[in-house]
Amino acid sequence: MEMLTNWPVAGLLLLAMPLLLVVAAIPATSTGIAAARRYRQRVRWAALAALSLALVAVVAYLAGSREGLTVAALPLPGDMGALALSVQVDQLTLALAVLVALVVTLIARYSERYLDGDPQQARFFRLLALTAGFFMLVVTSANLALFTLAIILTGFSLHKLLLFYPDRPRAVMATHKKSLFSRSADACLVGATLLIGHQVGSLEFDAIASWAGSHEGGMPLGMHAAAFLIVLAAILKSAQFPFHGWLLQVMEAPTPVSALMHAGIVYSGAIIVLRTSEFLLAQGSALFLLAIVGLATLVIASLVMLTQTAVKSSLAWSTTGQLGFMLLELGLGLFALALLHLVGHSLYKAHAFLAAGSIPDQLRQPKPAARRRIGMGTWALTVAASLALTAALAAALGLQVSHEPALSALVAIVALAVAQLVLKAITVAPSGAGIARATGVAALMAAIYFALHEAFVSLFGPTVAAIPDTLTPAYGAMLALTTISFLFLAWLQGPGRDHFNGSGRKGLFVHLYNGLYVDLLVERAAHRLWPHKVGQHRSRHQAVRTQTAATTQY
Repeated sequence: MEMLTNWPVAGLLLLAMPLLLVVAAIPATSTGIAAARRYRQRVRWAALAALSLALVAVVAYLAGSREGLTVAALPLPGDMGALALSVQVDQLTLALAVLVALVVTLIARYSERYLDGDPQQARFFRLLALTAGFFMLVVTSANLALFTLAIILTGFSLHKLLLFYPDRPRAVMATHKKSLFSRSADACLVGATLLIGHQVGSLEFDAIASWAGSHEGGMPLGMHAAAFLIVLAAILKSAQFPFHGWLLQVMEAPTPVSALMHAGIVYSGAIIVLRTSEFLLAQGSALFLLAIVGLATLVIASLVMLTQTAVKSSLAWSTTGQLGFMLLELGLGLFALALLHLVGHSLYKAHAFLAAGSIPDQLRQPKPAARRRIGMGTWALTVAASLALTAALAAALGLQVSHEPALSALVAIVALAVAQLVLKAITVAPSGAGIARATGVAALMAAIYFALHEAFVSLFGPTVAAIPDTLTPAYGAMLALTTISFLFLAWLQGPGRDHFNGSGRKGLFVHLYNGLYVDLLVERAAHRLWPHKVGQHRSRHQAVRTQTAATTQY
């Protein structure tokens, strides 16, 4: 036990995780299908070893190894601190490290079967290992400069994965657009890093949080600019409206790449907000921009998702909406809740994409029974009863709604979810027993959600900023707008659908199905700013295919 306390065991284990995968990405010396299979097994075992190291790091942390680790540091000019190879050892790092390692292990195992026989499988696994290794460096970094560098490297390696089939024009166009937004986000992070380093004199996340705590009353103009640059980077990295189109169009990539993107890397924006939460909360106004963009994305994606017919497109719009919800939570200061959302949604998306092939089996199931229409009176009464039930559960489980105003919006959102479950029972099986059973299940789910929220606040509270306890007019207006937006979406799925009939409803359906055509305008603007020729990738792809065919034996 004393050795664990004196030595940075947890830090060493966390540092070894990305290094394992980067080393595993070293190209094999031999060629052929047998060598490719050995190579993919090496990557799978490296991912499994990284997961094991993450779990052992958790044990070491619980045993007392809680010191951070800095291996090397490159001083930056102008007293800006250093680019340090340092590891943050705290609850947030451990949770994200275990999550990422688990997702990568599952994807590596799935990819073995998915790409078996593909002549380029060795290249795929090399890129998968590199991308996963760089992203693990993102979640374990204790230094803003290292974090920024790791995000840039992750973006470049992911770009190669998304272009795994470069002869597909849609994949090329989507990846080109993503590159434009990713490089813009990288530029924002670099700018924020320079501004923060110049003002704070250090780029360690702990030092930035300490500086923010001593400057809550006022910050220099440069730090305000840095906060908005961080938020803008988070918006771009999280595929928020109107920069969301590329996330919907990268479905031409192999399914494991979609799973890696939607279950992991797309949360880079949320992670940087979590890491700098103390600074952003002290600055204040940048988080309002994050909340507004997140709410707008959530509402639009929720409406569009209802019109999609393709499985992957529906999942992509779902990811966009959930990312909007996550950024809304971050913008409202519900940082621990956003982390709970991140963990749950990541695991769900990994399962959803890797199990996408089972959708036809679900479609062959018996057609569900016809549903009754819900009147406005029944809907309003159910929502009111659900709100009373949810508020009682929240109070019983210790949520301090009166001291933390943001929790009032959370209670209202959960109440609407409870109402949806009860209304479904009313429309499908309107019996007293069925409604009572649905109410009981909904109440249990709400209680579990609130209990998890309290657990995450208790467990991760020391690593992120606390929920704001002051209700300013702007903050109150944002909470009200959030509640009204969710109420509108719930109404639209109930009695509200009867208000859109005839040609107007069909026209709205078409517009929503096409995403309100916003991405088309963004795509045209992107190509004006950065022209691109699909043929370049086609010629490169043919060269790779020719070289691979010459070295692969079947």
